Amino acid sequence: MNTFKALRDLHEFRRRHLPYLRTIEDVELVREIGFYQSMGTPLALKALFSMGIASAATVQRRLSRLKRLGVVQQTRSHYDKRILELTVSPPVLRAYERMGRLMLKALV
Repeated sequence: MNTFKALRDLHEFRRRHLPYLRTIEDVELVREIGFYQSMGTPLALKALFSMGIASAATVQRRLSRLKRLGVVQQTRSHYDKRILELTVSPPVLRAYERMGRLMLKALV
């Protein structure tokens, strides 16, 4: 498959199925939260701030929007109720799984 066709297909998928990802910060927040979730360790809010994705105010603002849209879920840790853990909602995980299959198809 042509590289630019694959990139075009991925862009079209993201535009159609992930319209709430408006900025680079949105993409990076969901990617990092999803990565830690897939590793079995939900990402803590404090750790997210220390990743250097953006300033703390920008991260809070973008995260608030993603939570309001239902893309990201926030819960208290079972071990320490002071810690806020972030996860990606199941419908968004399914969309990312479909996008992953599309990316693998483009590599073959």
